Amino acid sequence: MTDDADLSRRLTAAVRAVDGVTGVYAAQPVLEAAAVAIVERLRLEAPGMLVDVDRADGAVRVAVHVATAADRPAADVIRAVGERVRDLVAAEPDGDGTVLVHVTGRLVEDAVAAGPS
Repeated sequence: MTDDADLSRRLTAAVRAVDGVTGVYAAQPVLEAAAVAIVERLRLEAPGMLVDVDRADGAVRVAVHVATAADRPAADVIRAVGERVRDLVAAEPDGDGTVLVHVTGRLVEDAVAAGPS
């Protein structure tokens, strides 16, 4: 079985590489993510696991929260992220089961810098 922490790190890196993704956020609820970050900080480990991977009932559930660039339709970016995640999980040695991917667009960022005020 693939280590879920390692899979999360690899998925996070792959999601960041999708054209139009400007950021990846923790997919966990805010308080849960804060608690995990504190625990990891106390262990002096870098979180790096922004993509949430959960295995249950023979399925792999993956949750991803991203920011997208305003110059590309958010729906296209979210679809590309979902396809990339599904392909990577399916390619895992134990990825032949059901793969459920949930991608949320949390922010659309305008690439135009603000001028002087």
